[in-house]
Amino acid sequence: MVSKPALAALCALAATAAAAPAVAQDLFIGTVEVRQDQVVLTRCDVAQNRYVLRDRQGEADKPVARLRERLKTLKAPVYAEVIGDYVEIQDEEGAGLDVIGLDNVTPAKSCHLLDALPAG
Repeated sequence: MVSKPALAALCALAATAAAAPAVAQDLFIGTVEVRQDQVVLTRCDVAQNRYVLRDRQGEADKPVARLRERLKTLKAPVYAEVIGDYVEIQDEEGAGLDVIGLDNVTPAKSCHLLDALPAG
């Protein structure tokens, strides 16, 4: 049998969990570049899907804005791991990511298969 204090604690925990919004985020790996004043991730998958990167609204941290400035001085290709939420946008690319964070931004590194093949 569950004690009353333990039951009350469990109910409070359940209420807190139910009140918190669910956040669906994923890790997107690829190379990043600036195209038409937008930071674009070309994903390291067979189709090389492209996503326009955007800073999440309402967040004080602006990882995409900082990355755009860094890309001016980094040697291409620039590898990055993007943590974000997929969004559909009205743009030529059609897909975007609301970025939560960026990890392992590495200049002169590519994860694309075609870049690994010898030229010739």
